[in-house]
Amino acid sequence: MFKYSSSGFAREGLYSYLVRRILMSRRQGRIKLGIYLLAVTAILTIALAVNTYAQYNGECWAAHYTGVLKIGSAGQPMQLTGFSEPLSLSVNPSDGSCWVADTGMIRVKKLSATGQEIFVLNGTSDPPVFTSEPASVAVDTRDGSCWVGVIDTVYKFSSDGKQLLKKAGFNEPIVAVNTNGECWVADSSNARILRLSPAGEQLQVLTIQDVTQPKSISINPVDNSCWVLDPFTHKVVKLSSDGKILLETAAATPGSAIMSTCLSAASDGGCWVGVMIDMMNDQVVKLSADGKEVLRAGGFGMPSGLAADPQDGGCWVADSNGGRIVKLSSGGQEIVNIGGISQPKAVAVARLVK
Repeated sequence: MFKYSSSGFAREGLYSYLVRRILMSRRQGRIKLGIYLLAVTAILTIALAVNTYAQYNGECWAAHYTGVLKIGSAGQPMQLTGFSEPLSLSVNPSDGSCWVADTGMIRVKKLSATGQEIFVLNGTSDPPVFTSEPASVAVDTRDGSCWVGVIDTVYKFSSDGKQLLKKAGFNEPIVAVNTNGECWVADSSNARILRLSPAGEQLQVLTIQDVTQPKSISINPVDNSCWVLDPFTHKVVKLSSDGKILLETAAATPGSAIMSTCLSAASDGGCWVGVMIDMMNDQVVKLSADGKEVLRAGGFGMPSGLAADPQDGGCWVADSNGGRIVKLSSGGQEIVNIGGISQPKAVAVARLVK
């Protein structure tokens, strides 16, 4: 239950505290019951609003070559072992659980907020859930269900692991889900972007000039705008929630960088992008909502995963060749650095808005 920390609320639940005060006031005859009821309503409304935003508490999940880390808000990591090349993570903000595409083991795991295994969807079971390696997961924040992309198919599973749909015809799909439950798919090797309804119906198919291999896709939960990245042309595209092109820009000038590796939409309407220069002096770039470069932080070695922080405007970075997880402030300064990690590939935070 939501509790305050600097008054009587810290010693008991908010609701019980207020009820007790109401009863006291009635006995003492100092304040009318109606006024207190209005106060209860107002404070509970505020508490619920605050709690909506409080679902993200600064924590970050990270996937590396042989395991998963849960990193606390102060930067302290908890190591979870027994994985093989996990490539994607997605957090359910309502309970803090995390879905993991454990690619090398051909399975998807769901973990509790404390890192305990809830269940496994196994590609090596009889019959197998998957016929090839899952490489992308995305939670629907409305009900905790999860979309999964494998080599040629997109699946959807309920929060308790039941298969809800299976849709074939893709080629290396990467999935992202907006707050309406729609799934955006970067159908990488088919050079197209699809928008699917919560039931899997095809709502839209987009092909965008110079986006020949869309490998990274991210949705801003504030307005459901969608950012798409082609790593080889460095093309960055921002789409409205109904698929209209809002802007087209580039994270790097062709020829000045090897590739652009990943992106993450920021709650301020902008976007963070990883750029590989020479695998030793790589960069993370912040773009504004209108596509202009805001900052460029260097010193990375192949940034392979990004997760924008919805609270402070910073960004978590999976620095793969650097063997570390880094958090950048909104101004691009390094504020967390956890080293000694074997090839981190992905990072994820809970992202929920009203």
